[in-house]
Amino acid sequence: MQELRNFADRDDCLSVIAAYERSRAAHGAVVGDPFFDRRVMWISSFPDSENEVRRILQRWRHRATIVASACAGARLYSDTTQVVRWDGQSMPPHRDHCHPDGSPNGTPWREWAGIIYLNDDFADGRLVFPETGETYRPVAGSFILFPGALLHGLESPTGGPRYTSPTWFTRNPLHEDPWATVQL
Repeated sequence: MQELRNFADRDDCLSVIAAYERSRAAHGAVVGDPFFDRRVMWISSFPDSENEVRRILQRWRHRATIVASACAGARLYSDTTQVVRWDGQSMPPHRDHCHPDGSPNGTPWREWAGIIYLNDDFADGRLVFPETGETYRPVAGSFILFPGALLHGLESPTGGPRYTSPTWFTRNPLHEDPWATVQL
């Protein structure tokens, strides 16, 4: 796990949260999973009136891809970037490229995972790595990068919502999100 503090400017984080809240009801994704429905927004989900936030997310994605590529020692591509609100939900330990039984899931190409924490004004809500015993207490503006094959999960945040901007990386350019190359 690698942590880069002050990766994202605090004002930019607050702008993304505000745009997410303005847009979520009308533009939050329905992905067919009640756990994530209306809690996830992609860059493309934000309306045109939120283009400044799209630019912020694109800048973060570009910088995160450079960092991830350097860590991997290979050119990586971002398959998606999201903004997610966590209202007390936890996520059990999982790997990003497969089901718990090891069989391929819908994103078997994901090699690296990155999370930008947009806020830290909540309690608990740590990122946990059961195999290594490591935990990470979110710090607003920080970027965490780790291999997606490493077992990881999320504790329930308390005392307020936790906002994150996760992104995943692959060596396979065929899985690059078309929005990764859009210049706003």
